[in-house]
Amino acid sequence: MSGQSLSLRMVTLHLNEYEISIGEMGQPLRTLVAEGNYSKIAVLVDANTRRHCLPYFLQNIDFEVVAIEIPAGERFKNLDICRFIWSEMMRHGLDRRSLLINLGGGVIGDMGGFCAATYLRGIDFVQVPTTLLSQVDASVGGKLAIDFNGVKNSIGVFQNPKAVLVDPTFLKTLPLTEIRSGFAEVFKHALIADAAQWQELQQITDLMVVDWAKFLAPSLSIKKRIVVESIDFGNWEF
Repeated sequence: MSGQSLSLRMVTLHLNEYEISIGEMGQPLRTLVAEGNYSKIAVLVDANTRRHCLPYFLQNIDFEVVAIEIPAGERFKNLDICRFIWSEMMRHGLDRRSLLINLGGGVIGDMGGFCAATYLRGIDFVQVPTTLLSQVDASVGGKLAIDFNGVKNSIGVFQNPKAVLVDPTFLKTLPLTEIRSGFAEVFKHALIADAAQWQELQQITDLMVVDWAKFLAPSLSIKKRIVVESIDFGNWEF
């Protein structure tokens, strides 16, 4: 883990059908679960997020979950792993009143959302992105897909989550390569629409000591605006 000092004041971005909460995930998730009165709750993790993120996640909830673990990596975002997820959901007794929480990066969010949207014609799901890239990019938009026959994101659906919970605490678990990947997206958003933030980002000399929490809401706001404009113009390719 890095030694980042993270600001956790809650910020909420409102989209048409759900909200993105930026800050400690515990309270908004507990509230959502209480209001949803779910029959059963599962959390989807991979080998990395089970080790580094699930303990913190479990410390911040007061309800029971069953964990479904899949291998980590883009090469596992396929129908075989979806079949395993569906089988585990069925084995654990998830019904139409159940909830799936996707705890991980873009692969977990994509595949978990896809599996939830297609299981029993669709059950509720919540995205809890744990990488910088997924927190500022993949958590917005409702696009869900898996890879098929070697073609990335070739099978998918559009389905919004019940909520997206962006907790900067998870960023402390990331290696430099993952931080660098997310930084490129933050930098791109600032270059598109936030000159002041772009100037500030250019002053960064060590990615591992940055307080990323203060950059999340501005970057997500830009992403949100672009997605909304794309939907208004009928362009879902962004």
